Amino acid sequence: MSDLPNLSPRQRELISYLPASSSALAEALDVAPTTVEGYRNAIQDKGVDLRYDRQANEWYLADERAPKLRRISTKHKQTKTREANEVIEAEESLLLRRLKRTEPLRARPREDPDAESFVAALGDLHFGDVVETDSGEVIYDMETATEAVRAFAEKCRHIKRLESEYTRFDDCHLIILGDLATGTHIYSGQVHDVEAFLAEQVTAAAQALLDLVETLADVFETVHVHGVLGNHGLDRASAARGSNTDLIVYRWLDDALRRLGRDNISIQIAESSHHLNTEIRGWNVHVRHGQDSQKHVDKTAASSRDWRGWQIKHDFDLALRGHYHNPGLDWVVNKYPVVSLPSPKPGGEFAERIGEPDASTTRHLGWCFGVEEDRKLTFKRLVDDQ
Repeated sequence: MSDLPNLSPRQRELISYLPASSSALAEALDVAPTTVEGYRNAIQDKGVDLRYDRQANEWYLADERAPKLRRISTKHKQTKTREANEVIEAEESLLLRRLKRTEPLRARPREDPDAESFVAALGDLHFGDVVETDSGEVIYDMETATEAVRAFAEKCRHIKRLESEYTRFDDCHLIILGDLATGTHIYSGQVHDVEAFLAEQVTAAAQALLDLVETLADVFETVHVHGVLGNHGLDRASAARGSNTDLIVYRWLDDALRRLGRDNISIQIAESSHHLNTEIRGWNVHVRHGQDSQKHVDKTAASSRDWRGWQIKHDFDLALRGHYHNPGLDWVVNKYPVVSLPSPKPGGEFAERIGEPDASTTRHLGWCFGVEEDRKLTFKRLVDDQ
């Protein structure tokens, strides 16, 4: 695949609106039709294959490099931000109205003293992100993210079968650490690293999680979903709570499960913070996305101060955190386990720039572990895609 042409901002903006008629392009770009023709000719002069569909009266991108060209194309920032927020706020309003008319999902845990709870945890799915190799091969996109969640669901079923040789499980607790949709303006230039805008990101993430919850609900007596918001949920610094894409994913999931009539599921979401305190078989469990924590847990003076402080404040017996995309298991003061979650998304150019290149060939997807009344952790398995 040849190198991409050096397009001007307005030329990239025009591509972002394709396919479209000349009049629609003129309106979207707020320029005269003759100016649109000039932009179009300049794009074609730079070797981009633009073609006209007479039957549809639309110009379209026929270039073999279309996926890459679309990723470097961008609407005017104000236009795109406004459209994204309008979509999210409209979805929020619609879901809230519908959820208020239905009974909440509040299945009670079984917690048989002779059984264990199965915990499945994942996060940082970043639906919408695209990661490519130096040669241009796409190694992570929305299809890959969906497949990662599907693989995680199957691994959970498999691990349950294996561990059931030694114990019996009644309940499953699915813990989701946020950053489900990746956003579009979280960092400078992010628009070039995504393949879809917010509505598509939210829809794909919610559908994948719905399939995961249904899979777990078929093999456990009850499933209890616990979710927190990630730092990619807010697409602008001044965004209100209703503009949080993670929250929309959770509410879409909640709404879909209610309409499916599932009676063995409960959902608990931290709607206004990046952490959640919950309980599993009598143990206090603290869940936080982790963007406000140090990279390491209780290994440096700063991280020891943070995690020991949070343990005192939240009185947790067990904690989970994400954000850093690296799996781990640490113990605060050698007593309180903290499980760090991986991300199925490979490290891209950002990881390379900060001196942490991702050379892995196996993608870690999440964690599965057991909890019983007398032990915070029984078995523990780091789940990968192999």
